[in-house]
Amino acid sequence: MNLGTLIDHLPSGLDDRLCIFAAKPWSAISPAVAVQLDNEFKPPKEVVEQGLDYFLEVHIAVEALEVFGDRQPSEAEKREFLIFYAENDAFPDWVYAQ
Repeated sequence: MNLGTLIDHLPSGLDDRLCIFAAKPWSAISPAVAVQLDNEFKPPKEVVEQGLDYFLEVHIAVEALEVFGDRQPSEAEKREFLIFYAENDAFPDWVYAQ
């Protein structure tokens, strides 16, 4: 699976208890998985062995997408927005210009 596909399944297609991990540099084609953390809040060993980095928790990604309000963003906008947000812990300026 890739990061773009996982983002496309938000907000309702992924369990909000999962965390997304993806290979850097993050892009829509980065290999990615959505997994549940263990009791110590660590990713499964397989995720670490694949070299995947923490991207966002699903519930945080869904919450961030609420910035679009009633406007339905395109898949490309959702991808660009969440990658920017994950990298910068801030919303891109363009999201407010819509």
